[in-house]
Amino acid sequence: MTDPRNPLAALPAVDPSDAASLEARHQLIVGLLGAYADAELPAETVSQLDAHLVGCASCRRELAVHQAVRRRLAAEPPAAAAPALHGRIRAAIAALPVPAPAPAPAVPAWRRHAVALAAGAMLLVALVLATLVATPRLPWGRTADVHAVLPETPVGSDALLGGVLADYRRIAALDLPGRARDLDAVRAAVPFPVEPLRAPELRLLAAWTADIGGEPAAVLAYRWDEHVVVQYLVSDARFFRSPTVRARVAVGGALAARQGGTALVAWPTASAGSLLVGDMPTARLATIWTAQRVAERGAGGAH
Repeated sequence: MTDPRNPLAALPAVDPSDAASLEARHQLIVGLLGAYADAELPAETVSQLDAHLVGCASCRRELAVHQAVRRRLAAEPPAAAAPALHGRIRAAIAALPVPAPAPAPAVPAWRRHAVALAAGAMLLVALVLATLVATPRLPWGRTADVHAVLPETPVGSDALLGGVLADYRRIAALDLPGRARDLDAVRAAVPFPVEPLRAPELRLLAAWTADIGGEPAAVLAYRWDEHVVVQYLVSDARFFRSPTVRARVAVGGALAARQGGTALVAWPTASAGSLLVGDMPTARLATIWTAQRVAERGAGGAH
């Protein structure tokens, strides 16, 4: 259902060949970037702006200005109150009657000791849990060291990696070609299961299909902090047909690669091959793979 508060909902569908309608939509989005930075827009509008920001460098720069202003205002110390106000506050406080303190009930010594022991035990449990949560682990139980586990592999002439990176560069110059609600249609269009990533902080923005080297792929785009990352899902057969993928997955469970400013991390899922792409350091993108493994292990334990 369309949110009636969505300012973009009033616009008709935009014809990519109509420069005037494209510019009108662009100017409307520019006017919403301040509210977007302040998290004041409804969910449907946020989703559409997320999709637009993937392909619009000028709006990303404008948004960065809004975010910089917000950070600066948040860091600005509050102005000091006038001395006369301090005087009035002190006088008002001094005029209040002093309440008589109620006598504290006596606490038996045994209860004081029990409370202290319980507080100490709770603190110890909290420290242990914090350590476990803050230390991601690989599926086989070793502490994750992204740099050691996933050294960058050259893309070279690998058809799968090159095809995915080329398609990512193509869509990065456009609005996302789908919406999150298209996920069921994507599932019906490919011959393997499609499940969104369950890593924390990821929000599904859009889903569509693509042709990678003459074979179908499901494509899912996610919002992650201030980034958009795109996941390509291909069949097991296509994934392991790549000699580069096959060699690296056999050693470390996943592959990391880089081409210019774009990072790629690939790993096998239960029934397909997953390739995650984003414009960020490779080690940071690889933390999504690590978090996904942690989430899968937790879901397996729940069953």
